[in-house]
Amino acid sequence: MTTTLHDIESEADIAYFLDRFYDRVRNDAELGYIFDEVAKVDWLAHLPRVAAFWSGILLGSGTYQGNPMRPHFELAQKTPISADHFDQWLTLFTQTLNECFAGERTREALLRAQSIAAVMQSRMYTAGLLQT
Repeated sequence: MTTTLHDIESEADIAYFLDRFYDRVRNDAELGYIFDEVAKVDWLAHLPRVAAFWSGILLGSGTYQGNPMRPHFELAQKTPISADHFDQWLTLFTQTLNECFAGERTREALLRAQSIAAVMQSRMYTAGLLQT
């Protein structure tokens, strides 16, 4: 039996995706320790913030307040962050996204994630924070 995936349509869809995605990140050998051991992410606070970020991008909600670059720069000052980390993050993002949804907004989410990762890497490299 084949299940047809629907596109990202709501904040509930974004939350559904992020729960699954960050479960993978936390269980990943390359990324999990960065989030749980180094950053010590408060997941109850972090997930709604990330959901607001993606809701703003994909749904135009305008609910995100903040600077997403700052905490990533602070993290890179605590532990080495490399292009391989970004590649693994994008791999897990893509796998999870494609298992959960299909459609125009889903493609936009992937393009935006790729763009955001590229910009973050470029800025971290320029600041001398990206490990090579």
